[in-house]
Amino acid sequence: MSHSTPRGRRPPPTPGAWRRLVPIGLIALGGLAPAGDVLAQEDDRTAVLAVIDRLFDGMRANDGDMVRSVFVEGASLVSTENAQGEPATRLIPTEGFAEAVDNAEIPWDEPIWDPIVQIQDHLATVWVKYAFYAGEDFSHCGVDAFILARQPDGEWKIAALADTRQREDCEMPPDREPGT
Repeated sequence: MSHSTPRGRRPPPTPGAWRRLVPIGLIALGGLAPAGDVLAQEDDRTAVLAVIDRLFDGMRANDGDMVRSVFVEGASLVSTENAQGEPATRLIPTEGFAEAVDNAEIPWDEPIWDPIVQIQDHLATVWVKYAFYAGEDFSHCGVDAFILARQPDGEWKIAALADTRQREDCEMPPDREPGT
């Protein structure tokens, strides 16, 4: 059967053609729509990382109140490491951690690098490499895993922080080596 069309007009697309065209159209429209979302995501990313920076600023300043200010009430702190060759998990009360920061005789410095930030609605996660120094002395390294929640006032706060701790085979921050 042959289709004849008036000059200058195309035959109607076959039913299967729409299935191929719709995804292309959605992709094209999707490329235009998220411009505002991208900016909002970048603002949230900046705000989330600022909370984490404030935590580490408080640790360097031995300021327990600054440390307390970045956590939601009842936040979880979990540390994992190998103890005598076996996995060990330690739960740390937030208040106990803030008191330890207050009572530290030397600054606790924890440079971080290569953050991986993921944000969806009012939840953010950050996975970041770190090295920990007590004063100028290297102590340990690992990964920090943060879960942050946006509060009703729009502020981000840490709901949970977990870390790994190792003393060997450490990757160091780009600008420091062990003992420096």
